Amino acid sequence: MIRRVTGTAAGVALLIGLTACGSGSDKAAEAKTLTYWMFQDRTPQAGEVVEKLRTDFEKANGVTVKIVKIPKDDYNTKLGSAIASGSVPDAGILDQPLVARYALDGTIKELPAGTVDEKAYYEGALNTNRVNDKLYGLPVDHTAVALFYNKKFVPTPPKTWDELKQIATKIHQDDPKTAGMVVPKGDGYGAWMWPGIVAGAGGSLVDEKSKKILFDQQPGVDALQLWVDLLPSSPRKITDSDKAFENGLAGMMISGPWDVANIKDQFPDLQFSTAPLPYKTQPAGNIGGENGVVFSKGKNADLAWKWLAYLTDATNNTQLAQALGGFPTNIAAAERDAATFGPDQAAFLEQLKVAQARPSLPQWIQINDEIIAPAIETALSGKATSQQALSDAAAKTRALLGWTG
Repeated sequence: MIRRVTGTAAGVALLIGLTACGSGSDKAAEAKTLTYWMFQDRTPQAGEVVEKLRTDFEKANGVTVKIVKIPKDDYNTKLGSAIASGSVPDAGILDQPLVARYALDGTIKELPAGTVDEKAYYEGALNTNRVNDKLYGLPVDHTAVALFYNKKFVPTPPKTWDELKQIATKIHQDDPKTAGMVVPKGDGYGAWMWPGIVAGAGGSLVDEKSKKILFDQQPGVDALQLWVDLLPSSPRKITDSDKAFENGLAGMMISGPWDVANIKDQFPDLQFSTAPLPYKTQPAGNIGGENGVVFSKGKNADLAWKWLAYLTDATNNTQLAQALGGFPTNIAAAERDAATFGPDQAAFLEQLKVAQARPSLPQWIQINDEIIAPAIETALSGKATSQQALSDAAAKTRALLGWTG
């Protein structure tokens, strides 16, 4: 009996010892393992780029990087479930408008001071990670819209709003069946582009520090009125037809770099090019793209930040951004590799130098889609003046945010 008890005790002691050893080993391995979530590869070639970046990082640092790739349409849903269950990865991609929400509720961590040189990044791209003057991520890639123009109608692209209106008017006067420009609509996409126009008049959408709505002030009104003023030379009855610009029924349109390849593939005879957005007082544009963030409940924050810094440094950022379908956010990478993007993409690279981040408000997507977009359409349809439409939108936004300014 005594011997059995002794044997049992010894066995328990051995088990405890083995368990303890296993825990130490597991923890050591865990400390060297990083889990990273990102969107599904766009192409097999893009997957090869990501794989090389991963293996090079592993070799250089003696760690393991587990990359989980999720279809973009499912990403936010799966991430939301992971956050709710506390099973988040160490780091992952995040849509720009979600940074503010997750920063303010503590889901993602603040970037430790000294992790990167902030001056190495385009200001607009970096600011998509800034909430209350603190950075909560790094911009992995970014994109913007620019002016597409048909060389048949527009030998030299306009640089200013006045030139834009003059050219649009001439195109329609020369041929009433051709529109000067495809004017954006009052939908979520149009509202996403509109801040770049407002910034081109020297304006901003909000002042977050003083909690003031600014998009109903003169620069915003002028920006919306520009689109209203273009409509007589750019009738909807023409531009509402399928692919009006691509079919040669409109001289200009605003769109993103994704349409360059689409047009060349589907409309090879169309002679077009791209240029930075015309402006009133200063060059400016909007911005989109993805950021890399570190989750508060992840296990290896230091390693996660090191990985994100690696993905966005001057050496690696161009190849990753191209794999993701965007442009580098690292200035040195963009300047060094500008020629690799081709002449049709040069306008977007220029545009991103002056791109401005959207307001870092958790409610911004709702404001964009449910308040500003309808206001734009109200003015474009003639149901209200630009000032009236934006004043009403500003009042709704103040009510939503609880602001008084």
